[in-house]
Amino acid sequence: MKAWILIGFYLWKDIWSRWLETPGAVLARLVVALLLGSLLFLAQAGFTLGGRSLEHRIARMGAQTLFVSELTTSYNDIGNSSFDQLLAPLRDRAEVLAFRQVPARVNDAFGRDYQLLLYGPATRAALAPLLGTDTTAEAHLVTADLPVGLRVPVTVEDINYQAATVAPPAWLQRIPASRSVLLLPEDAARERLRYGYQEFALIIGHADSDNSSVRPLAQALRNLLRLDGRDQAQVQSPEILLNELDSLRSAQRRWQTGSGLAGGLAVALVFGSIAILEYRQNRFIVALLRSFGVPSGLLLVRYLVEALLLMTVAVLLARLCVAGGHVWIFSRIGFESSLLDRQLIDPYAWSALFIPIRWLYLGAMLSILPIAAVIRQPVGKVLQ
Repeated sequence: MKAWILIGFYLWKDIWSRWLETPGAVLARLVVALLLGSLLFLAQAGFTLGGRSLEHRIARMGAQTLFVSELTTSYNDIGNSSFDQLLAPLRDRAEVLAFRQVPARVNDAFGRDYQLLLYGPATRAALAPLLGTDTTAEAHLVTADLPVGLRVPVTVEDINYQAATVAPPAWLQRIPASRSVLLLPEDAARERLRYGYQEFALIIGHADSDNSSVRPLAQALRNLLRLDGRDQAQVQSPEILLNELDSLRSAQRRWQTGSGLAGGLAVALVFGSIAILEYRQNRFIVALLRSFGVPSGLLLVRYLVEALLLMTVAVLLARLCVAGGHVWIFSRIGFESSLLDRQLIDPYAWSALFIPIRWLYLGAMLSILPIAAVIRQPVGKVLQ
């Protein structure tokens, strides 16, 4: 046991003494590993921020939300099926909110202007959580300027209503209306449709659905519109952004594999070449240790420990450098400042850097293969 401790101590002292004798060889390996690690970490961070930026855009648009709209200007078109009826087959797969926006002058008792939205019976059931349990109010005023539950006099052209105030729901931001609207049942103002209207619907996927469910839902929506002859209807879907996100992730996987292989190979070549040069300078000492009974495997571990130690130092320095310049670099590339807060998104977390680090360490371990090939030469052949 004592002999093994002495051997280990000597090998570590040999490593340290060679670092002091040839600092250039140590510095060369550190610089190469540092540069490769910094480039891999920056690229990894770029992909992470790019993906998160797309995810934010999808979230703002509504990852599970489809929007369909159509402008009707002819009185003859009023008899067509409303979106409230047409999209009924989708209600078992998503929440459907269909409205008809009518060009009417709407004012409350405070002189505020509102937009008028009419809804059908099926949409009324979907609006039940918003409208509340009070079924006596025929009109509902959606506004953030007044407390919830008030009764406010509202005039629609020349007709007066007592509207109950409700808070603006999240989906209101996704429709082409202001944050203050008056909701009326369609039957209460059907004559207003004679002057034309903008019909639109929100199809919101269930909360437990994943993003992949949007594509079949969008296809079903387009099929319903096609069957009803609604060729003028416009469909807005997050499918394009979802496809971009899938493409980005696919490119990231390809880049991680390609750049990781290249980085690992570069590390293996540089570290291996320097290790061979150092072995040739110390081959007599290595042969002498073997003649004293030191196993070749233990001597090989010495080179492995040195390579892994240098790689660890390079990885720590690379992470420190890129993290320090993170905001400066990516703000000039054009990323939003909200994405650069590492308290919210940390692209340099060890879990995020695991893949590029894995390749670098693999290259460091492969760098000892040339040593493994020559260290087993017969001691007599080395010493002669």
